[in-house]
Amino acid sequence: MKNFKILHITDFHLRHSSRLYYSTARKLNNGFIRNNFYINELSERDFDKKLFFFDKKNYNKKIIEIIENLNPALIVLGHCTRINFKTFLYIKKIHPDIKIAQWYVDSLIPTGPDYDSHLKTFQKYYEFVDCSFVTSHPLSLKFYNKNKKNIFYIPNPSDLSIDNLKIDTITKNVYDMFIALSHGQHRATLKKFYTDERESFILNLKKKLPNVIFDTYGVSNSQPIWGEQYYKRLSQSKMALNLSRGLPFRWYSSDRISSLISNGITTFIDRATKLDDFFSDNEVVFYKNLDELCDLIIELKNNDIKRRKIGKNGRIKYNTYFNSNKVAKFIFEKTLNLKFSEKYLWNK
Repeated sequence: MKNFKILHITDFHLRHSSRLYYSTARKLNNGFIRNNFYINELSERDFDKKLFFFDKKNYNKKIIEIIENLNPALIVLGHCTRINFKTFLYIKKIHPDIKIAQWYVDSLIPTGPDYDSHLKTFQKYYEFVDCSFVTSHPLSLKFYNKNKKNIFYIPNPSDLSIDNLKIDTITKNVYDMFIALSHGQHRATLKKFYTDERESFILNLKKKLPNVIFDTYGVSNSQPIWGEQYYKRLSQSKMALNLSRGLPFRWYSSDRISSLISNGITTFIDRATKLDDFFSDNEVVFYKNLDELCDLIIELKNNDIKRRKIGKNGRIKYNTYFNSNKVAKFIFEKTLNLKFSEKYLWNK
């Protein structure tokens, strides 16, 4: 493939001192690079913190300067909110051949968390974007326009430079179940006086399983964990629960899923997510309700061979088909309307 140039504008979390080094932004960036694209990174929210000694007024000027110097084939946006409409109008007028894509990994489900604010962010630059990529099934989104089919599904990408624990091979696990919640990646700590609906589900789960050793974070005032501590704690457990905020929605999961299955930890997911469209019961453990989840946890706690096999199969499947190389290439090929270089498992 020709060595195209890409301008990737998103939050690269530089101000967080690598606390989120495993973010979707970083994984996608790695995927673009491995596909031999030249990537120019622009970390939007770090500008607001004056990390680079630019104030907010110069942010849009900087974008235009980069475009003039770089002449990218593609501009990729990730959760951007601070670009002026005039900047997009300039791009479309002066550089009409430049394509623009956006990816969005937060929930866009009416029954999910912060729906109004998420939708506002997603739709802010919608008229300027050639393609949008979301982590929910597009046809299930309330605002999907069947006459303007420019919203496409992407899985939360894994990345082998990050997700390489192979927990299914670890023999001395300390805990049975790993559960990690947070009130948003940008917050290092839990919000005060905030109720997470997932907490009652987890507390009921723990109550029903007194003989299962849990390692939980973000529950009962236990603060979330980040960075290398997250991966260290993850590797100490046999199994994990992937539980997103809001009601289960087709194909949607928080990006936590890409650090669970891909690292070989046996992962439990609500069957209502319809992620069994991609994974078999030999790769992911699907449950219908709390009671079935309890039964499955007990079964696999007592069947080490089966548990490890599911973890291994899921790890291989995720890293083979949902890795950052493929997801980044899909975004590029779809936005530039190129012939697909391969079949993508999720492109149904």
